[in-house]
Amino acid sequence: MTELSSRFSTAWTLALSPLLLFIPAFMLAGMGPCTFSHPSVIVAAFLLFIALEVAALRCFVRAARSAGKGAVAMIGMALALLLLVLSAALEYYILMEL
Repeated sequence: MTELSSRFSTAWTLALSPLLLFIPAFMLAGMGPCTFSHPSVIVAAFLLFIALEVAALRCFVRAARSAGKGAVAMIGMALALLLLVLSAALEYYILMEL
């Protein structure tokens, strides 16, 4: 694996990880003592998702600068930006319900 593909694989992993982690976080927030009357688990999960998407954006920008492959990076940045906006909107919605 070359350094270029490892940079893009890190960025794609960071960008797609909130999609995989959303269901377990949602289930954890709805089970046991962490019910929706205490949504601290889901709030912390969305903060983590926002941090992951910001890190993914930075990785895509750095990989695009070093590789000169703008098309792959632009698709990844668009996906990361979309997921960042969705995570921030859901975080705002949950915090306003408190």
